[in-house]
Amino acid sequence: MNGTPPDSSGQMNWGAHLRSGAFWMISLRWALRLTGLVSTVILARLLTPRDFGIVAMAMIVVGTLEMFNQTGQKLVLIRLEEPTDEHFNTAWTISFLLGLVIAVAILAVSPFTEFYFHEPRVVPVMQCLALRAILGGLENIGTVNFRRDLRFGRFFAYNVYPKVISFVITIVLAFVLRNYWALVAGMLSGQVTLIVLSYIMDSHRPRFTLSKVREIWSFSIWTFLRSIGAYLHGQIDQVVVGGFGGSSLMGRYSVASDIAASPSREINEPMVAVLYPVMSRLQQDGAALAQVFLRTLSWSAVICISASVGVALVADDMANLVLGPKWAGIGPLVAWLSIGAGIIGLSSGSYALFDAFGLPHVGARMIWLRTIILVAAVVPVAFLTHSVIDIAIVRALAAVLFLPGLYLVAGRLLGLSLADYVGCLWRPVVAALCMAAAVLIFNALIAVEGNVRLISDVVIGTVVFLASLLGAWVLAGRPPGPEMDFLANVRRYLPV
Repeated sequence: MNGTPPDSSGQMNWGAHLRSGAFWMISLRWALRLTGLVSTVILARLLTPRDFGIVAMAMIVVGTLEMFNQTGQKLVLIRLEEPTDEHFNTAWTISFLLGLVIAVAILAVSPFTEFYFHEPRVVPVMQCLALRAILGGLENIGTVNFRRDLRFGRFFAYNVYPKVISFVITIVLAFVLRNYWALVAGMLSGQVTLIVLSYIMDSHRPRFTLSKVREIWSFSIWTFLRSIGAYLHGQIDQVVVGGFGGSSLMGRYSVASDIAASPSREINEPMVAVLYPVMSRLQQDGAALAQVFLRTLSWSAVICISASVGVALVADDMANLVLGPKWAGIGPLVAWLSIGAGIIGLSSGSYALFDAFGLPHVGARMIWLRTIILVAAVVPVAFLTHSVIDIAIVRALAAVLFLPGLYLVAGRLLGLSLADYVGCLWRPVVAALCMAAAVLIFNALIAVEGNVRLISDVVIGTVVFLASLLGAWVLAGRPPGPEMDFLANVRRYLPV
């Protein structure tokens, strides 16, 4: 079951694996995102915000309970140097048993959700989605080898095919039913397809055993706690909106969150997903780990800062184009949620570092600290103002408050200084400020509207950001970083 590990003695080796894996994972996320974007564009015109809100309310509870199956079994298998069949089978058994328990919990809790959300249609949706918890525990655990062996091409196919099938079924049913049940059926069909494909693509056949449960649980319990904290961090604002705003406002906030976070999340998170298996192979080489971490942070900064500021600048026109007139006025909400998502994206690589060092408890504690900060900030504002814009602003501010502490903890593990972090972040920040100034000045001087303004802003913003980023890089003495990687690829594919 084990692949040949990359040689940790050479930077070019892990760098090649990181680039190749990042290519496949980014391709995966954008394939999924483009499918999801097309789906959202079509469904936003077939369904209503209330339909989206009903499913979003159900998924808050279902998703929270499903997190109890995210106990980190797969991360343990990736990190172990020589996992046996018993390790794989134990991990699968844990997932299956937890899936059954979660399904029962969803059915038990579902009648009570009506009292909080004031929406009776949420109850039958949750009862149907209880089946998804059982199905999730049946996936073939052998597919972990796609990441263990750095075979990200197969991982790409394994995740894309079910999404495409789910997309087709959802759209067809949306045309027929014209209500939220199309969304529910799409989720269940995607999960069934994933199970079938998992057994087709990997030859491992799991069996029931708990022989390695102690070994797996000693690591995964902290990953589980971290997953719960991360999920709550991502959902707490939607929970409070659902409590005071009803299904229609909940649907608007949920869709705005998805649109706002997508541009930065769909590039940054796949790159960070590659980081963990690569770091696991370098866990004994502190210098190489520091290089990987800083290079990934540099790329995250370029991606998250440019995408979040860019989306904020074009939020109104982008929302009108993507969602249509039923979603008018959602632009300012998208703008603030985008800024918050970009700041959160700057923290994602640190958790892979903690796992690679065998310190999952550190990551769990930091995630829960971040969640506590967010709850303390969002809940009072939400129930005092009942303003989704205020909630989005506070979410962004809470992310800013948390980031320095996380960098301090990660920096102590790798021996990094403040100058190392500043070196990764200052050029993208300057470039984003130049981009924002250019777009705002253009819109103040040239009176264009709608899609013409959207295209103009995107072109101007992209050109100014790249030019400013490269200019700052030259002024800094051309240090290793994303700019060097970018120019190297330009010369490789466009020789001059």
